[in-house]
Amino acid sequence: MSKTQRVLFSFDERSLDSLKRLTEQGRFSSMADTVRESLQISRALQAQADQGFVEVIVRNPETKEERVVVIPNLKPAVK
Repeated sequence: MSKTQRVLFSFDERSLDSLKRLTEQGRFSSMADTVRESLQISRALQAQADQGFVEVIVRNPETKEERVVVIPNLKPAVK
């Protein structure tokens, strides 16, 4: 069974508004779920960066248009 721990975060007004908006847009059941999912995405991207992959390309399946998403803190781990 996994261990859980209660954590308290403090957000400035702008960051809290962003979190609320992301929670609504992503249809998450709670802000905690939004943070948890964001951490999972960040961990997956960082794992790819650690292997040398530092660009994220998104594709619109209808138009086939592609764009490169810039993620400022995505850097390979220091070895």
